[in-house]
Amino acid sequence: MIETETFEQETVEEELLPTEVAELRNEMQSKIAEAVALGVFTDKEAADWEEGFEACDKLEYMENLIDIVDDFIASGLEIVEQISNVLDTDLLTDREKAAWETKMDMLSFQDKSELLHELSGIIKQVTNYKRQLTQLLKSYRVPAEQAEVIIHNFEKAEADKKEGIVTRAAVEVMTVRTPGPSVKAQVNALVADKQFTVARKILSENQIITSGEYAQLVSAIDSAEISHTQKLIQTP
Repeated sequence: MIETETFEQETVEEELLPTEVAELRNEMQSKIAEAVALGVFTDKEAADWEEGFEACDKLEYMENLIDIVDDFIASGLEIVEQISNVLDTDLLTDREKAAWETKMDMLSFQDKSELLHELSGIIKQVTNYKRQLTQLLKSYRVPAEQAEVIIHNFEKAEADKKEGIVTRAAVEVMTVRTPGPSVKAQVNALVADKQFTVARKILSENQIITSGEYAQLVSAIDSAEISHTQKLIQTP
């Protein structure tokens, strides 16, 4: 008897289900599936949207939710496109770009926005390292063959290793190309080229200057780096 009543109840519910609801459900599911395929929604986000649709008890609410999901998909596509544009660069290795793309596909809408901000910061930083390296090679007239090797090493290094490439290159160039200048002259030249890390390294490894000269040069490096950082922050 109970089974018959349950069957009859389900049959009545199916008969009462408007055709419009079925059409809207299909439309919603189609949009969600496309968003997942495009990397805009994660599987969890897709499930949440489907659950939200099923919770609607009026056609008006369902239609509004479809409009809202359209806006989310459009915004998500924009972020995915922006991330793809940022990744279209030679400043990252192919391995790094693949890793970022994989990470992007696994992130929610909000997390994708944060990833874009993080990635843009890394690209800006690496761009600065590349500029420093280019200026260094130019300023000290590094032979083409040697410069090519250094640049190759820089390009093949991952983002978190590029600063080290620049630092080692600067130490090598300063040692080979300018063995004569005083420590102060070397440090001042490096500061002028915005090579603050290298300037500190050379200063710390040199034992032939007085404590007063050391403190003076450290202060000069700190002041120049603070000024440079402030300009970078103010740059849009």
